[in-house]
Amino acid sequence: MIADPRIWTVTDASVSVLWVKVKGEDLLLTRKARQLYRDIVAGKYWVALPFHWRLEVAGAIRSFVSARKLSRYEAQRAMRWLNEFTRSYCVICEPTVSWDELISIADEWGFHLYDTLYLLLAQRIDGIFWTADLRIYRQWHQHPKLHGIKVGWIGYYPQTGIPLVPP
Repeated sequence: MIADPRIWTVTDASVSVLWVKVKGEDLLLTRKARQLYRDIVAGKYWVALPFHWRLEVAGAIRSFVSARKLSRYEAQRAMRWLNEFTRSYCVICEPTVSWDELISIADEWGFHLYDTLYLLLAQRIDGIFWTADLRIYRQWHQHPKLHGIKVGWIGYYPQTGIPLVPP
């Protein structure tokens, strides 16, 4: 039997919305995020997403409409496209810990509940968690006990782990 070379990855909403063409986005982050997307579609990664991913993505896209970076029609098209992406390439996961345990872990690690869910999912599947949120990346970088969880800032894609100089 030949081993499948694909590995698991988790992308948060900050990366996923970079796949949508939006006025004024950071060109480096957009280019790196779209390379990750192409690699997913090419079969390099399996993708696991926490159950709340769609809500976060929808909230970000709605804020693009409010800021006039996307029309309502473009936003609807983007949401349909992202939903099709999840059906074709992703596994949507429920939390594997109780809510009490999730709150305790979030408090211990110092992350928001949503971010803790991404980190726990990456840990559970032994995958790479990609984020475009520097706050999350820096916070993870400052917690050596969490370095067993693979986290990558999308600006460094495809490099994972702890870079020599954090952003």
